[in-house]
Amino acid sequence: MRQIIKEGFSLKGKEFLLSVIVFFYLILSFSVLSFYNSSNYLPYIQLFFLLLENYITVSVYYGIRQSLWEGIFDISAIFIKGRQLFFRALGYKLLAGAFIILVFAFCLSMVELVKDSSLITVGFITGFTILWLVFPVYLFLLTVLTPLVIIADDVPLFKGVRISMGFIRGHLADTGKLILLLLPLWAFVIYLLKLYNEKVPFLQIFIFYLVSLLEIITVKVFLLFYRDREVR
Repeated sequence: MRQIIKEGFSLKGKEFLLSVIVFFYLILSFSVLSFYNSSNYLPYIQLFFLLLENYITVSVYYGIRQSLWEGIFDISAIFIKGRQLFFRALGYKLLAGAFIILVFAFCLSMVELVKDSSLITVGFITGFTILWLVFPVYLFLLTVLTPLVIIADDVPLFKGVRISMGFIRGHLADTGKLILLLLPLWAFVIYLLKLYNEKVPFLQIFIFYLVSLLEIITVKVFLLFYRDREVR
C-alpha cells in the first residue's frame, strides 16, 4: 500500500501534461459558463460541457492507464480511445445520477411525511429510512470504481459494475484507507475554491491547477491499486 501511494504521488512529465489538459478544460468550462450564467441557452451549454467533461475524463484516465499498463504515452491514441469508452463511462454516470436522485427524492418524501408528526413517529420513520437505505447505498458505493474498471480492462458497462463490486468488496479495508488519505486533500482544495471563488482570479487559476493535479493523483493511485490487486 505504501508503495502504491508513493508511486501515485510521484508524477512524471506525461502525467503533468494530462493535468494541463484537465486544467484547460476547467478554465474553459468555468469561463464560458460564467459568461452565459444568465443566458437562456445556459442549460444547453451545461449539457455540452457535461458531455465534453465525460470525453476529457475518459481520455485522460486512459492516458494514465496506458502509461501504467503499457509504459507508453500516445497523446493522439488516448483521445481516439476516449471516443470508444465515451458511452460506457457516460452510462455509468447517468445510472449513478439516477440512483442519487431517487435516494434524495425518497428522503424528501420521508421529511414531508414526518414534518408534523410526534417525536416518536419522527424517530421511528427516520430509523426505518436509514435501515431501508443502508443496503442499496452500500451496493452503490461498491460500484464507484466502475469507470476506472471500464477504462483499465476495456469491458462493457455492466461487467465493469460487477467487477467493481467484487473488487471493492474484496479490498474494502484498503479502499477505505485510500479514501481517508485522499479525502482531506479534496476537502482542502474544494474549501479553497469556495473561499476564493471569483475573488482573487490569479489564485483561483492556481487552485484550478491544484484540482487538476489532485484528480490525476487520485486516478493514478486507484489505478495502481486496482492493477496490483486485480482479481481475474
